[in-house]
Amino acid sequence: MKIPMALASAVLLASTLAACGGGDGGGGGEDSDYCKDLKKASKTFGDLSSGDDLGSLDSAFKTFHKLADEAPSEIDQDWKKLDGAITTVEKALKDAGLSFADLDKIQKGEMPENVDASKLQGLANEMTKLSSSDFTDASTAIEKHAKKTCKVDLNAK
Repeated sequence: MKIPMALASAVLLASTLAACGGGDGGGGGEDSDYCKDLKKASKTFGDLSSGDDLGSLDSAFKTFHKLADEAPSEIDQDWKKLDGAITTVEKALKDAGLSFADLDKIQKGEMPENVDASKLQGLANEMTKLSSSDFTDASTAIEKHAKKTCKVDLNAK
């Protein structure tokens, strides 16, 4: 697999995450911890769509894990799908010897020393799962719930 493919996959991931950028609401409504955290996170997710700062994906993924843990029951399964996909991508990155900061370096034409090129194909395969209909449906459900319950527009920048 060529490095530009890995980079394109990472940018696709950032765009997908920005589009689904947050669950939708919380048990307890707009004042719940979930909704408060979602509102804070939505600004970060909007920034990801540019693909300019791939290093910030690490922080965004941590936020996704937190939101998945806090998600109310009506949206919990959708968050589990999203969180599971993110966890798989994180593992594939680690297996390839890459960090999100490394993706920034690759984008600038620098090849990190610790990269296992033979495992980059696995990373690309895992990232393509983020465009599956299952992932997209979960993202759409989260987005709708966020707007309705938390009054957060995850598509706003």
